[in-house]
Amino acid sequence: MVSETLKTHVFQILFDPENKIAFVAKNFISFLFFGLISLACASDGPSLVSMPESQQPDVPTLNTPEEVAEQEAIEVYADIPDETIEETFERIQRTSSGHAAINSDKKIAQVFYSPDQSSATTNIISNPGPFEGTRILETTGRETEEFVEVILPVTPNNTSGWLVKEDITIAESENLIIVDLSERKAALYVGADLIAEAPVAIGAPNTPTPALEAIIDAIWERSTSETQLPSLYGQRLFGLNKHSEALSDFDGRRPALAIHGTDEPDLIGSAVSNGCIRMHNDDMAIFAEHVTLGTRVSIIG
Repeated sequence: MVSETLKTHVFQILFDPENKIAFVAKNFISFLFFGLISLACASDGPSLVSMPESQQPDVPTLNTPEEVAEQEAIEVYADIPDETIEETFERIQRTSSGHAAINSDKKIAQVFYSPDQSSATTNIISNPGPFEGTRILETTGRETEEFVEVILPVTPNNTSGWLVKEDITIAESENLIIVDLSERKAALYVGADLIAEAPVAIGAPNTPTPALEAIIDAIWERSTSETQLPSLYGQRLFGLNKHSEALSDFDGRRPALAIHGTDEPDLIGSAVSNGCIRMHNDDMAIFAEHVTLGTRVSIIG
């Protein structure tokens, strides 16, 4: 315990205006006191205070290239009207869609602007083709006594023209392939029977597979065809009479769509193609047992 006498003595020394030692000591104490206060109150920057989760901003996560591509594909295909395979099957069953086969004795067929002999265009359609098969054209359902309207194998999709009836044979197919882009799945029907289903790969975000109605106008098989295609097409290909809506051409040719096999089975189920539908080669073999020229194809979202 400090005595009262000592306290008094120290006080007199510190606060005696004539005492230089007291003056220096007093200023030093003041500097030390207020300096410590300043240091204690100085700001080091913003304080780290945790915000409630509900108020925290969304921070994007680092995705792999595959995840980024998948998200882009989801966005690209999001605007396509949603329809299930079952709903599409019921819709197709209520509509009549046929095809016209150019007669085997006709090497070319003249195209007309309208159902009139005086409206011949400069376009002709070769037969056979594509590949070695008979030339097949989708019909619109419109016809006159002498002419039938068909969908031409040109861009843009659904360009139509008229053919003379005597040059062609009209037929219908009970076979139907439905490709569901959102489910990445294809289903094969023969009549009312579901024959097979298979996973598929679809068009990449910059070359998406369009939703449309088509027919198979070419069938190619590596083991029997005189035409050789790159290995990326697998062992079989079903050519469609419709085209990519993102490409103006493909390797200098019209950008025709197709359902075909693959040499990269690990990519089935993803969005990676130039617009074609890819399937496992074994699944293509199962579909090939039933698919014929003129088979209808419906691609849905």
